[in-house]
Amino acid sequence: MTADVLALRRSPLEGTGFGVVGLGLTMAEEPFRSLVEVRSDVAPSVAPGVSPSAGHVWRLGPDWWLVDGPPPSEPALEVPLAGQLRGPGAAATDVSAHRTTIVLTGEHAATVIAHGCPIDLSVVPVGGCVQGTLAGAQVAIGRVGPNTLRLYVRAAFARHLAAWLSDAATPYL
Repeated sequence: MTADVLALRRSPLEGTGFGVVGLGLTMAEEPFRSLVEVRSDVAPSVAPGVSPSAGHVWRLGPDWWLVDGPPPSEPALEVPLAGQLRGPGAAATDVSAHRTTIVLTGEHAATVIAHGCPIDLSVVPVGGCVQGTLAGAQVAIGRVGPNTLRLYVRAAFARHLAAWLSDAATPYL
């Protein structure tokens, strides 16, 4: 039953042809990531059984976290995370269908984003995450490595952002 439901999912960028592979820039969507927003005073860890290299925990606010895991098979990522939480107001909410993930890698990744984002990404450390607007779309931007950035964009804005990124990347291809 779950496998049937998973087969029905559609990426917000399906059919757009989005994706770039160049010498200094690669852009690709990683659809269907498990994304869970956690409200807790304590940083959650990536769910048990998920390799740290396959997941990310981004701090969005003082007690607000975005946990990014590989695409789910079952059970959902929020189930083991909810078991870790304690205290009043602590909660884990699956937001996987709310956002899609776009990954930019290469020496020009931050430059492409800088064309439409007022945030100075040079001050965001590896493992750091910021929220803001990129080309008018609300995004969370996590730095995975010196030249690798993960964009979490609402599904409703994914096509707009993909088109904008493709245009902004043109000088770097």
